Amino acid sequence: MRIGVRAVSVLAIAASMGGAACGKRGAPIPPNLRIPAAVEKIAAARMGNDAYVTVTVPATNIDESIPIDIQRIDVYGYTGGSAPPTARFAEVGAVVASIPVVPPAKVDDDAPPPPPPDPSAGALPGAAVTIVDTLTPDELVQGRVYIDPRGFSPVAAPAGGVPAPSVLRRFYLAIPFNLRGRPGPPGMHAELALTPLPDPPSEVRARYDASAISLTWEPSGGLLGFLLDRMLPPESTPFVAPAQGSGVPAVQPVADAGLPAGPTTYNVYREIAPDPSELPRAGGTPSWTTPLPVPINQSALTATSTTDQPVPGRRHCYTVRAQRGTAMSEPSTRTCITPIDIFPPAVPTGLAAVPSEGGISLIWEPNSELDLGGYLVLRREAGDATLRQLTNIPIVEARYRDTDVRPGTRYVYSIVAVDGQVPLPNVSAESERVEETAR
Repeated sequence: MRIGVRAVSVLAIAASMGGAACGKRGAPIPPNLRIPAAVEKIAAARMGNDAYVTVTVPATNIDESIPIDIQRIDVYGYTGGSAPPTARFAEVGAVVASIPVVPPAKVDDDAPPPPPPDPSAGALPGAAVTIVDTLTPDELVQGRVYIDPRGFSPVAAPAGGVPAPSVLRRFYLAIPFNLRGRPGPPGMHAELALTPLPDPPSEVRARYDASAISLTWEPSGGLLGFLLDRMLPPESTPFVAPAQGSGVPAVQPVADAGLPAGPTTYNVYREIAPDPSELPRAGGTPSWTTPLPVPINQSALTATSTTDQPVPGRRHCYTVRAQRGTAMSEPSTRTCITPIDIFPPAVPTGLAAVPSEGGISLIWEPNSELDLGGYLVLRREAGDATLRQLTNIPIVEARYRDTDVRPGTRYVYSIVAVDGQVPLPNVSAESERVEETAR
């Protein structure tokens, strides 16, 4: 009996081994690791000592699969004459900002759609966000230089023996990380020149009238800067140029190591106090993103003055920056003004009266003010010294028919225009008076 059990056990083991030997073993399946794609869209702009770096969050993984597995994007900065090797950027650079990213919610066909992600919790895949890197004195000098352990120079020698540019540059590279903390591949880098900055304009002045806010300021660098900026170009040297092949070297222009070449232009920036009737936006602007300031002027200004459209009753604050080439100065001192509408509409013109059976019709030229509230009709009888208001509230159309008349009575009419200022509108002067007798 024991022999039989042992035999069955041996046969079972042999059968299992035989079955395993007959099976086919395929290639091992690699683990499904999702790593975000590289940040390929990145740009940098310098305003004074603030560098605004805009990155576009990748929307797919490196294998173009979705949803993307991403948790954050670290933005690295580096200062030097040339950019370090991309693969070594993180070794010599420093993290200047970390952008949280909200990964897309997983969609289940059998479950209701998930709520939309909260934008204040982080950037969304595919979105462009901007961070600010305030440049400190340590970041305006040459940073750590990467040394290749094999002894190779990290920077290729320039062609023709031309020396490397003397102006330092600031480089930025963004690297995404997945939920497990694994980095994605490095992408493109952005750069900006750390040239000297022009002086900010001074004495920014603001005044307003019924149609606009007028702004003026002193030029960058004061009177000396104004004169130097408008100097005539140097005249050519009054001698004959050396003949070709004479061995005399041609005179090359010397590059200015100071401000970039070109005229000084200006950009004006505005902040308007929010309307008290509007509720503040919940959460405000996230701390990890700051929009790039946009000037009110569509193109850079060559003059030291401009105008702006006022919003009556709200505080307007202005700053001006000077620009030479790509170098933008620090902002000027803020100048604030609160325009108040104390300007009445224009006097109505072209008033005419036409009598007819049962009334007198009035017509006049309409006003063109954008804040026009309407018109008030005034009337008195001949011999009466006081004009009285016929309309209880302003009328919108530039016409009116007076039916409260007595035949044979002569009436004198005048029109005034009022604006929409509250609680008390501004009232224009009276129009020319017209007289007509009712039939």
